Amino acid sequence: MRELGGTWDRIRQHWVFQCEDPRPLLSQKLQGEAAAPPTGLSDSQSQELLTNRPHYWGHRQRLRDRFLAGADEALPDYELLELLLFFSIQRLDTKPLAKDLLKAFGSLGGVVNASEERLAAFEPVNHHTIAMFKAVRTLAARIIREEVDEAPVLTTWDKLISYLRASMAHAKVEQFRVLFLDRRNVLIADEVQHTGSIDHTPVYPREVVKRALALDASALIMVHNHPSNHPKPSDGDIQMTRIVKKALEGVGIVLHDHVIVSRRGQSSFKQMGLL
Repeated sequence: MRELGGTWDRIRQHWVFQCEDPRPLLSQKLQGEAAAPPTGLSDSQSQELLTNRPHYWGHRQRLRDRFLAGADEALPDYELLELLLFFSIQRLDTKPLAKDLLKAFGSLGGVVNASEERLAAFEPVNHHTIAMFKAVRTLAARIIREEVDEAPVLTTWDKLISYLRASMAHAKVEQFRVLFLDRRNVLIADEVQHTGSIDHTPVYPREVVKRALALDASALIMVHNHPSNHPKPSDGDIQMTRIVKKALEGVGIVLHDHVIVSRRGQSSFKQMGLL
């Protein structure tokens, strides 16, 4: 390609030529090389290569150009996912895969948060694709977390809920985590205390109190997820929350809320009048 005057555009990931159409030069090059080695392309083969191209040749670059030109908001979900798949799957039409993944998992969030086992069932998903999706969801959670860190959590409640949903809503088993806050209700630490089964995780009030005292926390918010997709608190959730609240009150620490998140939404004990 460089012999034909091409240079590699590292940002856009394609060859750039000084001439408007490099195909005649490429054809001449192929014809010249075909005459020397017996394994080279013949004139008819080189012409067939140039004229009978797969329909998706050039599609990747056109989609990249649309995206970089400012069409990011206008792209449908399948094209945005297709664009992302370019980085892990080479030399294949990724549009059918993007559509199949969205159909199977329901949304972009469902695709990115799908398990490795389920993703691997789709050809040509590979380990690069799985690692890329994990990086995307980790980046999303950390970006939202940075916004939560900048102000008292009670004044950035919507951002906090977005962070919790990004971090926990798609988990396959229950997690119990605690957000420890200082006197200004600024986040000190966000810690997963326990991980349980698909429908239960143990909570030990003494451990919650002990950790809060160690961090010199003045208040906290308890959070856990429901993999069943329903954020409604169970009787066990309500009873456990009351026990933890009483234990915290004994050492002068405030329990601001207990939030349950799921893929279908979230519930707040405080908003439901359970605190």
